[in-house]
Amino acid sequence: MFISLYFWFLSDICGTSTLFMMLSDLFDSITLDQCDSVFKFVEERVSLWKSDTFYNAGKNYLLRMCNDLLRRLSKSQNTVFCGRIHLFLAQLFPLSERSGLNLMSQFNLENVTLYNTKAEDYDELRKSSVDEKEESMDIEEGEMQDSSSAIPIDYQLYRKFWSLQDFFRKPIQCYDKNSWKAFEGHTADVLNCFTSFKLDEMQISDKRSKKSGRAKPSQNFFAKYLTSEKLLDLQLSDSNFRRYVLIQFLIMFQYLHTQVKFKSPAQTLSEDQTTFIKDIRERILKMLQETPPDGPKFAKTIEHILAREEYWNRWKNEGCQSYVRQLSEDDCKARSKFQTKHKRKNIGDDLKASGGKLMKLGNSELTRLWNLCPDNLDACRLESRNFMPTLREYFEESIDQADPESGIEAGYKLTENSTFGWKSLRVLAHSSPHFFAQPTGGSANQGSKKMTEYLDSMVQKIIDEKAVAEGKGKEDVDADKNLDNTADMDDNLEDKDDASTRPASPAGIPVTEDLVSQLSQKLEKSWKSLGTELGLNDEEIQGFEAENSKTQAQALSMLTAWMEGEGERATVSVLEQALREIGQQDLANEISAEQGSPKE
Repeated sequence: MFISLYFWFLSDICGTSTLFMMLSDLFDSITLDQCDSVFKFVEERVSLWKSDTFYNAGKNYLLRMCNDLLRRLSKSQNTVFCGRIHLFLAQLFPLSERSGLNLMSQFNLENVTLYNTKAEDYDELRKSSVDEKEESMDIEEGEMQDSSSAIPIDYQLYRKFWSLQDFFRKPIQCYDKNSWKAFEGHTADVLNCFTSFKLDEMQISDKRSKKSGRAKPSQNFFAKYLTSEKLLDLQLSDSNFRRYVLIQFLIMFQYLHTQVKFKSPAQTLSEDQTTFIKDIRERILKMLQETPPDGPKFAKTIEHILAREEYWNRWKNEGCQSYVRQLSEDDCKARSKFQTKHKRKNIGDDLKASGGKLMKLGNSELTRLWNLCPDNLDACRLESRNFMPTLREYFEESIDQADPESGIEAGYKLTENSTFGWKSLRVLAHSSPHFFAQPTGGSANQGSKKMTEYLDSMVQKIIDEKAVAEGKGKEDVDADKNLDNTADMDDNLEDKDDASTRPASPAGIPVTEDLVSQLSQKLEKSWKSLGTELGLNDEEIQGFEAENSKTQAQALSMLTAWMEGEGERATVSVLEQALREIGQQDLANEISAEQGSPKE
């Protein structure tokens, strides 16, 4: 479990394909014995590799890794390991995966069975084998009788028997008349040999009990036939070996008789061939039933497996269609009708359908809240939900404290409270953005002092506006509309020394080309700082510097670009404010004086 979680974590860091590349390189760099141990880790986590995170990215890597292992392994010596790899691939890929199918019905022509093709060598080996048995002194009489075969073995039977493996390897040879004639003769002789020597279950059990010391028969599996001349008489007396050969006949007959998509038109059986196959098949099934142990049960199992193989072949002929059943049009309509009929409705849908009538939610408080307004979004926009107080309501207590008759010292006023100060700024910002022109400045202590002075000036401004409104007899005067020109008050608070000598700069006067030309002659090297304060980036400033060699032309280009880019927002007050920020107080006062005086 820990390793699986580690793989999940590692896939987010380096990508899923990296994990499979590491596994592939690991198998390439270790021995086969080590591969056997490491492969247990891979095959135990089939469910992890089949997950959406790993399958699409790693299926090709795993297939290539398994194929490389199969090429390194020996089919005769590493049979179990090869089988584990094939089982792993069968579990990893879905049943409809076409990359693991033999769609073209091709045969493994490399599986060649080698045997002795010279009669002289066969006779010599048989004679030497008999001499060795006669000279042996350790073999008892009863064992000698058991080892002798009741089947007459000669070279012709030996040659015919092993030549059948070539037909099993390549069944399409049977469609040739000459090859079929040879196959027909060899098959008849081999089956007659099997029939002439029937195996007895008691005899087999006695032989195995003498060899192994146990009465229970053992199961033997052979990956590759041994074609030695000395072993043929023993092989023909073995029940498992006989079953192997008989099953090969059945598999070959099924291929010849079954319709395969990729067979050529010439690959068809004649009536005589069909009759021969039918008779031989019945004869082989009967021999399987007579072969111990559990002959009838074994023969029935083989018939069932071959019947299932026909369905598999039919599925391949039809193009390997998906095993997921597709719904018909009638089923789709019925399902959509069922889903529409039983679709769960939302409470809001029921309220709209009821035309705005009272909707009961099962609780008195929920019912009251829901039915306050037919539309919940409109209810959120009601004026009654606006909890922001007006300036006069919020500063009412501060106005009373500002009255000298109240006798409240400056240190105990609300304007000295920092929490009240920040809340006041939020109320002022909601009323007019000009209150944030320069609320504070300097160090922390100076900033706190100016905040207090700023709030006191706002309170005094509200008192004056209230007195003016009451003196003129106007009712319901909105204090927010009378505070549009408070930027000059902020400037006075920022610079007390110049407050008496500098007139208030008009906020709405646009910057003209004449003003830009005059200012460019006086800026000198500070034009870059002014450009940064006006919102121009470093690339633009460097561009102005590269286009012009003189400082006046550079400043003029910068101011002209700013004026054209800002449009109506390029006002004298903004320019004046930027000059003060970069320390050009004299230029700011000069522009304010020139633009604030009446024109002749």
